This record gives sequence, structure tokens and C-alpha cells, in this order.
Amino acid sequence: MDEAFVDLRRNTYAGSGADSFWPSFTDIMMVVVMIFMIASTVLMLRNWDLVQELRATIEAERQAEEMARFATQTSATLEEQLAQAQHLISELRMQLMQANESDQEKTRQLADKERRLLALEADKQRLAADLQQSQREIRLAEDRLAEAQSEHAQLAAAHATQRERLQEVLGDLTRIEQTSQEQATALATLRQQRSLAEQQLLSLQGTYDEIKIKYDKLVRPARSAVGKFVVAVRYSRQDDDYNISMKQMDAASYESVSEEELHQRLTALKEKYSGSLYVKIIIPEDSGLSYNEASSFTFDLLGKYDYYHQDAP
Repeated sequence: MDEAFVDLRRNTYAGSGADSFWPSFTDIMMVVVMIFMIASTVLMLRNWDLVQELRATIEAERQAEEMARFATQTSATLEEQLAQAQHLISELRMQLMQANESDQEKTRQLADKERRLLALEADKQRLAADLQQSQREIRLAEDRLAEAQSEHAQLAAAHATQRERLQEVLGDLTRIEQTSQEQATALATLRQQRSLAEQQLLSLQGTYDEIKIKYDKLVRPARSAVGKFVVAVRYSRQDDDYNISMKQMDAASYESVSEEELHQRLTALKEKYSGSLYVKIIIPEDSGLSYNEASSFTFDLLGKYDYYHQDAP
């Protein structure tokens, strides 16, 4: 036991001398230093491992952050591309809707033009039929006039006057034919509105009615307001309201009346001025009436109250 361990007890080597104390202390310090170095080495090794692990962890976190950032950028790019694609699809869909609406509008306009064309073609055919009827009546009137000339030679002066009237009627017919040609040209271009065609038809029909009246009354005196009591009646329409106004020859202005009141007044005037009541019908240019409405109103009043039509055969 004495050889293996140093005896640290006090005064153990008292008998040996003072020099034996310091080597023993040196050995102890050496052992302590060795233990410290070994512990430091172990601690450094462990710290080195921890440092390596920490570095590896930091690198792994950096790589993870880099991957997350890349994934975020990629996701943002894909979302942006998706949004742009959706926006482009919406614009294309709106353009398609606009194109469809435009196509439907053009189709509707084309259908309207076709309907107007058919209506104008029908008006043209009706005008042509009226013109043919007028020509037939003119030829019939010429035949009657020739017979009258052969039977009544003593009335040469009256016949000459009638022939002058006939020439005027033929001039009116020529103007009617020219107007009809202008209408046919306008119908071919499809640019005239239906209201204008109706007004032209009304004008032509009025001219035709005047011609017919002239031919029907070739052997009668012309209708005249001279020496007659004149009543002017103006007739028009605005939207769905029919406006009637009348003015007697001794009145200063027109007076708005209802249809019932108009008939009552004309009946009283007819009884008062029997055989001398002259009814003048006025249809304004912008009356808004159709031909049937205007002609029905005109012939109804003239047939009931006007002196000339009361004596008609």
C-alpha cells in the first residue's frame, strides 16, 4: 500500500525530512491538471459536436426557409397567372356576349327592314292598281266625252271647256305617275319611312278622289263656295287623341269640338242653309292620320252635310 498511494496525512514523513513534502504535492497537482485537461478535452469535444449539430440545424433551417420562399414565390406566380387567365376569360366572355347582342340587334334590324320592304312593296302594288283604275276611268271618261260631243254638237263651247278640264286632269295624272315613279325609286333604296309613304299615299289618293269627282261631275257645274255658307272643319290626330275643330265663315278662329257636337252643329246648319252649306275639310300635312281615317272622315261629312254631295246622283 505504501508503494501505490501517497500518504497525505500530516507528519507522516516527519521522520524522513522536509524535502519529501513537495514532490508529493507536485504529483497531486499533476493529477488535478490532468483531470482538468481531460475534462476540458471531453467538454470541448462535446461542444464541438454541439456546434456541428447547431450548424447543421441552422443550414437545414436556411434550406427550409429557402424552399419555403421558393414555394411561396412559385405559388404567388401561379396565382397571378391564374388570376390573369380568369380575367382574360372574363373579357373574352364579355366580348362574346357583346358580339351576340350585336348580332341579335342586326338580325332584328334586318327583319324590320324586310317587313318595311314588304309593306312598301304592298303599297307600291296598291298604288299601281289605283293608277290603272284611274287610267281606266280616264279612258271611260274620254269615251263618254266623245259620245257627248257627237250627240251634242251645239254644246261645242261647253265641250271645249270640258276638254280643257280633261287636259288638266291628264296633267294631274302625269304628275301622279311621276310621283309614283319617285316613290318606286324611294322604295328600292329602303330609306324612306313608312309615315312618309302613307302621307304620299294620302296625297295621291286625295288627288285621285279629286280626279274622280271631276270626272263624275263633267256634266255638272263645278263645286264652288261662291254664294254658299262655308264651314271649315280641321281634323288631326296626336298619339291616340283625335282633334276636331271647326270655324264658320262668320267666326274669327277655330273652335275645338267633339265629334258628337260637330254633327249636331252641322245638322243645324244644314237645316238652316238647305242646299247652300259648303263643308270644307282640312287635313293638315302633319295630321298623323292614315288614309282610311282621313278619307272616311271626309266622305262621311261631305255625304251628310255638303250641298254638292246632297245633289249627287
